[in-house]
Amino acid sequence: MNAPLPIVVQGLGPIGVRIAEAALGEPSLQVAGAIEINPEMVGRPLREFVEGAPDVAIRDSVATARADAGGDDAILVHCTGSYLDRVAGQLEEALGHGFHVVSTCEELTYPYDRHPEIAAAIDAQARDVERTVVATGVNPGFLMDALPASLASISHGITSVAVRRVQDPSRRRVPFQQKVGMGLSVEEWEARRDAGGFGHVGLVESARLLADSLGWALTDWQHDMVPCRTGGQAAVAGTLETLSGTTSDGRVVSLHFE
Repeated sequence: MNAPLPIVVQGLGPIGVRIAEAALGEPSLQVAGAIEINPEMVGRPLREFVEGAPDVAIRDSVATARADAGGDDAILVHCTGSYLDRVAGQLEEALGHGFHVVSTCEELTYPYDRHPEIAAAIDAQARDVERTVVATGVNPGFLMDALPASLASISHGITSVAVRRVQDPSRRRVPFQQKVGMGLSVEEWEARRDAGGFGHVGLVESARLLADSLGWALTDWQHDMVPCRTGGQAAVAGTLETLSGTTSDGRVVSLHFE
């Protein structure tokens, strides 16, 4: 049996902690360390935040965490942000210290249209140092792109793909609730929407990834976002976001995220 791959988790928010917990139960992985910028967490034992974790201190940088990982096959599990232009420097730093990178950054799932220059730079650096960078997640990364693409692979003559995902934000982590405006007034929700950087991140990437897997080039886009309310309540319960893309010959990808 091969030795377990050492991983370092960067970003100990709800997702990072859950990933570390899951990795502890996977024989092929070894949780070797963690990185945080929160000064109240730096220097404290990882096991204070992740039950069963090794007795290693949480580091404040990739450079200091690299020694914890050791070996040439170390993986940085990157869980710090959704927007590629804000985290690209972290990915480049990780590559510079010899890490392979697995990231939860939604925009990295399909970066070629939104951030072509950043994508090209990361790709060039990864090739130069012979490391791998990949983004993955439930959405984008599986439910609304990889899964329907896999199902479509056993079909033929497809002219449209529609994916609908509905969930209850009250059961999700706080950062997700904030992304979809849960608890805001309609006026506050509209102000957040108009300011940008709001709503589910990655719906466009899911559509691009799904279309690319089908060999389709989407040219005509329609993207809408409206607040959801339930039971006559004044506060917003979440966000309904729809996105459709159409090819020049009329084939359609339609995504519904609520």
